[in-house]
Amino acid sequence: MSVMAESPSSPDHRSADKILRIGIVGLGQASGLVLNWERQDIRTLPIRFTAAADLRQEALAQFAKEYDAEVYSDVEALCRSPNVDAVYISSPHELHREHTIIAARNGKHVLCEKPLSLSAAEVDEMIAACDQHGVHLIAAHSHAMDAPIRAMREVIASGRLGPVRHINAINYNFFNAQPWPTRELQMWHGDLYNQGPHQMDIIRYLGGGMVKSVRAQTWWDHLRNVEGGYSAFIEFENGAVSTAVFDWRGYFDSTCYTWNASEGGWAQDPGSSGYVRDNMKRLLAEKSADAAEAELWKLKNDLRYGGVSDNEAFQRWGYAPVTPGFKPFDEPVQPFFGLIIVACDRGIIRQSLEGLYIHGDHGVEEVPVTGHSGRAAEFMQVYDAVFNDKPSFHDGRWGKGTVELCQAIEQSAAERRTIELKHQVPVGDEPA
Repeated sequence: MSVMAESPSSPDHRSADKILRIGIVGLGQASGLVLNWERQDIRTLPIRFTAAADLRQEALAQFAKEYDAEVYSDVEALCRSPNVDAVYISSPHELHREHTIIAARNGKHVLCEKPLSLSAAEVDEMIAACDQHGVHLIAAHSHAMDAPIRAMREVIASGRLGPVRHINAINYNFFNAQPWPTRELQMWHGDLYNQGPHQMDIIRYLGGGMVKSVRAQTWWDHLRNVEGGYSAFIEFENGAVSTAVFDWRGYFDSTCYTWNASEGGWAQDPGSSGYVRDNMKRLLAEKSADAAEAELWKLKNDLRYGGVSDNEAFQRWGYAPVTPGFKPFDEPVQPFFGLIIVACDRGIIRQSLEGLYIHGDHGVEEVPVTGHSGRAAEFMQVYDAVFNDKPSFHDGRWGKGTVELCQAIEQSAAERRTIELKHQVPVGDEPA
């Protein structure tokens, strides 16, 4: 048995002769991963990057040279281009609302990085603008779109293991120890609004979407003086529950539970976590507060698309192996966003390096998984929505549900009580 992960985001090649022309808003680290071909399957897609907008001239110059494409310093000008069908918004989180509305009023479909915004109320404005102008809004960069997570959902929806009873999601990484300016970490509440949406999207998707309530607690990162993680108990309308733990302080890296496979499917050196945290401790100890902030902004720009090509800097901040003798994978395996274990009524599902392990009454079955993961899957969702009249379930309303859940974790931790949710939407694939 193999699982193709065809639904909801595998390519439909009925329109393969058509090319989706994409304009990029914000040439930062996220779009840099895309443009540097984060996973090779992006190269196979019927898409072209035809324009980009950014304030950094060095990034625009590199993009124009590499892609023979249009460049702009103004988002409105990019969105007026007749050579752009859809806009990939990877600008800072606080600008997502503004840039989505600009794209919509210019008739451009929108693929917007997580989180859609920093509040559910702002997402409502984004949804309204896209609805008004008849364009699609798809919530991007979600690890719920990874092929093994979609394959897990296919097994659940098939009914072969019965209903979901419990989802266990565990992730420990070193996000706060990387060179993020303090203002950004404060705005994101550590990693709650930056990578928290990944974990919440996975949990919501596997549980069927309809979260009823959450009770959460957070803890502090004394190195960066912001939130360092959360623990959450999540209850669904269908009776399923989830426990989620996410700690991003850099004391420990949970890739040791996933054969060293990272969220991109590449091997993560287990020594990186402490190494990066020690580098951040040294930077903050050796400089004044103002000088440290200036250095963090410089490092952030150096590591963005069009920044300084410095292998030492990449290694220092966790983007390359640091342990002598550590051997990276020759090719990426299935991506892992921490450890995900799904307990159903008659069995348990978890990831393997090449697919899934299904633990049932007759032993353990390994199921190979194929299909697009990450941003490749998301670009194909836009493609299918535009050319094949195949709307994505992972739309603005789904993205709003994820933002609402992250807000509820923050509120629950602050008020020390259970928070009821009101804006959740179902996955819509349950067996009849």
